[in-house]
Amino acid sequence: MINSLPPLALAPTFQELLPSGLILLILLGFYGWLAHRASRRATLETQPYGIPDAFCAGILAIWMITVIWQSLDAPKAITLNAILANSIVYSSLILGVIGVMGFQRESAVSFFGLQPSKFPKAAGTGLLWLLITYPLILVAQSFVQGVFGETDDAQMIVRYFLEHPDPRHRATVIFMAVIVAPVAEEILFRGYFYGVIRRFGGRLPALLTSSLLFAAIHVHLPSMLGLGLLAVILCLLYERTGSLWATITMHATFNALTILALILWPEMAR
Repeated sequence: MINSLPPLALAPTFQELLPSGLILLILLGFYGWLAHRASRRATLETQPYGIPDAFCAGILAIWMITVIWQSLDAPKAITLNAILANSIVYSSLILGVIGVMGFQRESAVSFFGLQPSKFPKAAGTGLLWLLITYPLILVAQSFVQGVFGETDDAQMIVRYFLEHPDPRHRATVIFMAVIVAPVAEEILFRGYFYGVIRRFGGRLPALLTSSLLFAAIHVHLPSMLGLGLLAVILCLLYERTGSLWATITMHATFNALTILALILWPEMAR
């Protein structure tokens, strides 16, 4: 997934940050109230994940934490081959998860609510939730940008997209951001991580753990608050609909809007 940030200003004082901070707190309270109301109509059932699922999810989490840790000191660069390799890794992880579930005679389609009949309603709900919650994500990102002050630290994939305007590179990034990443990340983080932790540890630990891991795996500190809030919203959306079609649609549309903004207003990430 990608996430672009508007131009950053010089680091403001506490008094300058206070208004945006208060707005963020008010919005968090308002959306928290909406989340509480939505949780009363949750339709997601606790799936009977087994011990092999818990073991597999644990191994995946440890591997992702290792990748995050190693990325902190690694040279930051991105290439077309790296994007393609990332797509292969995502595909392999999804096949592995489905394989572990299939070994236990569990249906990934049923567990994740991916029956074709659920798509229209779930996708429509995902688009509605994006429309409703987008202001919160934007305000959170703006607040973090104010905290960090002036920097040239856009996500690598964003800079790569801006620096390679030819159709081949841009089509690859768009395919990765709008198709591969939303499908793979929703199955891994909302469907599997959230579902397994929810089964053995409860909703709140599942919400916090899967959302933190989702935000951290992007290895971009200025985006962590916005990505973390997006992850929480996606978990709540999954709870509300019981279908990953909703979260995939919201995630893909969020990334598509980011790409469209980069094309129309490339100065946003400069």
